[in-house]
Amino acid sequence: MKTKVGIKALVLGTALFAGVAHAQSSVQLYGLVDAFVAYKKPMNGQSSVIAGNGGMTAPYFGLRGSEDIGGGTSVIFDLEGYFNIQNGSMGRTGYPHDGLFSRNAYVGVSGRYGTASAGLIPPLLWFSTITFNPFWNSFVFSPIVLHSYVGVNGQGVFGNAGEWWNSVYYASPSFNGLIGRAMYAFGNEPGHLGQNKWSGQVSYSNGGFATSMVYQQIKYSQNAGDLATVLPGMTTQSVVNLGMSYDLHYVKLYGQYQHIWDSIPNGDVGIDTGQLGFSIPVGVGRILGSDAYSKSSGHSSVYRNSWALSYDYPLSKRTDVYVAVLSDRASKMSSGTTAGGGIRTQF
Repeated sequence: MKTKVGIKALVLGTALFAGVAHAQSSVQLYGLVDAFVAYKKPMNGQSSVIAGNGGMTAPYFGLRGSEDIGGGTSVIFDLEGYFNIQNGSMGRTGYPHDGLFSRNAYVGVSGRYGTASAGLIPPLLWFSTITFNPFWNSFVFSPIVLHSYVGVNGQGVFGNAGEWWNSVYYASPSFNGLIGRAMYAFGNEPGHLGQNKWSGQVSYSNGGFATSMVYQQIKYSQNAGDLATVLPGMTTQSVVNLGMSYDLHYVKLYGQYQHIWDSIPNGDVGIDTGQLGFSIPVGVGRILGSDAYSKSSGHSSVYRNSWALSYDYPLSKRTDVYVAVLSDRASKMSSGTTAGGGIRTQF
């Protein structure tokens, strides 16, 4: 009898302990799949009909979790990786350096004094770029994403589009919608002291209005010492970005201004970029539109102008279908066009 009672107590205790542990920690599997078919003629390229990967959002999967360690503080982690739905390979199309977890790979703590983390983390400029345009993070149809991270004629932001390796990050608590953030990335290469990336951001949101100002400076792109190989002679690139959005319910408006300084010994280059966009509800769907214009000055004098239109229709809370067209023009290059449609689903 005592043995049976002891076994029951042990089972009950184990179950209670498991219930407490489950309440204090959680792990979530999630992701997104996006495929499209389109007619595509890149600038200075040949036209073709393609089955594409990630028309609106590059497909990814992730594992995120948190553990409550008491006192209002939690340990957090996030591991996210891109994959190509067309052939099943890891990484994004055109990014051979993407690893298993190339979208996010960090661990940190979050509590009453803010959030701090370390690892592979998307830069603050990237978040501002995708937040204040209606096409979010599309590398196919978003004009401002293309101007910033798929530059032509020496234009564009360097230093990895969606992630900074070897980085540390801090975000303050929200003070009535006002949040401050800071990031620093180490070069991690012997003999390259002073090779770093750093960024700061102040953002504010209240009701339908949101705004952000970001400053970013990099002294290497992917690996310490490689900036001059990206653009000959470059030693430093600095970027300031101001973004705003205002939701009027019948239309949501987006705007961005960005200035890039490329420090080059034989003459610095400045690149000014402006972007305007809108999202108009039509039935249960939305009409999206955006235009971006970039102009270089100083040692270089070239321009780029891109516009895009799309209709996005939700089939459910997690799945939508879309059609979109992009027109792309730049100095010294023939025009480009992409037109197609796709389906996107989250899990």
